[in-house]
Amino acid sequence: MMLPSIMQNGANPSAQKGGSGVPIPTPEQIMALTDSHERYRGDLRLRMESDWETLILTPFDAGEGYQEYTSNEPMTYFNKMVAMFTSGRLKLTVPTQRAQRGKREKQSRKERFMSGILKANDERLMLMGEDRLLDSLISYILMRGWYCGRAMLVKDVDTEETYADITPWDPMHVSWGMGPKGLKWICHKSKKTVGEIQAEYGIDVVPGHVAGASGGVGFWADYFSNQMMDDTEGYDVYDWYDEWFNIVVVNGKYAKQPTLHGSPRTPAFFGCVGPVPLIQSLMQTGNVNLVHQGESIFAPNRRLYEKVNLILSTMLQLVALSRNQPFFYLSKDGTKTVKNNLWLEGSQVPLAEGEQIILAQLLEMSKDTATFLGLVSAEMQRGALNYTSYGQLAFQLSGYAVDLLRQAQSAPVLPRQHAVENAVAQIANLICDQFVTGQFPAMHLQGYQRNRDWFDEDFTPDMMQGLPAVQVELKVTTPQDEMQNIQMAEIAGNGPWPKLPMREILERFYDADDPDSLIDAVKEQAAERLLPEAALWTLMVAAENQGRPDLAMFYFGQLIKQGIMVPPRPWMTPGGGSNGQTAGAPTGFSPEFLSAPEQGAERPTPTPQAGPNVPGGTPRPGAQGQPG
Repeated sequence: MMLPSIMQNGANPSAQKGGSGVPIPTPEQIMALTDSHERYRGDLRLRMESDWETLILTPFDAGEGYQEYTSNEPMTYFNKMVAMFTSGRLKLTVPTQRAQRGKREKQSRKERFMSGILKANDERLMLMGEDRLLDSLISYILMRGWYCGRAMLVKDVDTEETYADITPWDPMHVSWGMGPKGLKWICHKSKKTVGEIQAEYGIDVVPGHVAGASGGVGFWADYFSNQMMDDTEGYDVYDWYDEWFNIVVVNGKYAKQPTLHGSPRTPAFFGCVGPVPLIQSLMQTGNVNLVHQGESIFAPNRRLYEKVNLILSTMLQLVALSRNQPFFYLSKDGTKTVKNNLWLEGSQVPLAEGEQIILAQLLEMSKDTATFLGLVSAEMQRGALNYTSYGQLAFQLSGYAVDLLRQAQSAPVLPRQHAVENAVAQIANLICDQFVTGQFPAMHLQGYQRNRDWFDEDFTPDMMQGLPAVQVELKVTTPQDEMQNIQMAEIAGNGPWPKLPMREILERFYDADDPDSLIDAVKEQAAERLLPEAALWTLMVAAENQGRPDLAMFYFGQLIKQGIMVPPRPWMTPGGGSNGQTAGAPTGFSPEFLSAPEQGAERPTPTPQAGPNVPGGTPRPGAQGQPG
């Protein structure tokens, strides 16, 4: 796609068009369009805000003078889900045809590239005091039901080095518009103070506000002035991205002039949690309502939390009344009051003749309350995670029952798992598509590749050309799932006719990052078991790697005894020492030991070597001794 260019004549950008005739939106247009879409999705934003209040355990309003009970179930549920997802394994794969599996270096290089990109971006986010990318994505997907953010390659103006700017956004403060090819535009709206805006964009939002007005001089005076946080309630900052430009607007001005981002499409990832599609009800009038699209994990139990809090608040109120039971005091004139606390140990209330204290009869919870609370609790488990996920079992269950409960918890997990995979896949392919345009220099990246080996290498745009899109898989498993996978792997691989190839077994049931290398390792292990010589060789090499020449010499001698011709090893030097032993060999080992099959046995006949033909009994040319 040909990208437009911006005229550099100092004219008003709002009146300009790019070289391809693409108009540049004005600050007023960006603000009006974003605010319009924000109002359009008002119900969705209210739902998101309500879910946030649920998550942070906003105290339940039981009424004035009544005891309140706020269940911690929403936060406990959220934290458990976050722990499950963040402990999962993220796997980035570039697909390979079966015939090319042994020659997948190009695909592996692209996988390493994205692994290094994500690692470097996490380091950048943490330096800024923010969470890792995956942690933020998981939290937004669970809490909001949507995910979005920018994914751009940026060339540093000072160092000219390229880095990835992958920043997740809170979906509640994002507006967007779709086109025939996907995301047409997207805008993240945030609130920042005057000082923050001046420090980041270098513009004066408030007329007359002068940087450095703190009274100092130089750099630090400007810095301290710009970093003051109590100077204003803040201004809305519109961070706009479309198919060509990135623009920042504040208070009706360009805080960042329209800048070509260089991406072949809008450099933002965006989506929602399934499985509810966009449905327009017959009862609905006007615009399509998105309130039920992209639901949070609280959706099934959203109305149950209030009922549970009401029941438990009522029970707590009765407990409080039993601790300080109300009473009636009968006096002669009807005006006297009891000043002493009747419920303190040792409390005494003097009564005159004719005065009396009568305890009020307390209300009792219905016998069906516990049953009703149990029904509500069961519904909450069906809408969230069952109590076995928290390690809670009121009684012993069979393996089959536990397996059924474990399968039931996939309902809230799988849609969010797929959303995380889609988000990371969008990010990976956005970054790769920008890199292959050739607008960015080579990047030096580090990280772990599929086989868990560390890599440290340079990547160029031509390395990514012509390769399939990156696919992402997030493995969210429990220890029970792992045991089940092992059992399934044994079933699939046992017998003279295995049900599946070894490579697929390793990928499907063992989540192997590099099944080919594992298969090679298994073959080597099998050879060691079938061939004792192979095991001796492995032990010798291991001893060498551990810096144990004495142990390596022993295994070397055992190989020689087996009639195995072993080439000289690194720890051996040609010639002999002063005592006739092989240099580098430990004390007590003689050269004869290295060649004799057994002590006192005949030496094996040497293998004929190439050289001049000489009669029997005639010394070879260069021989030092006489024939025996």
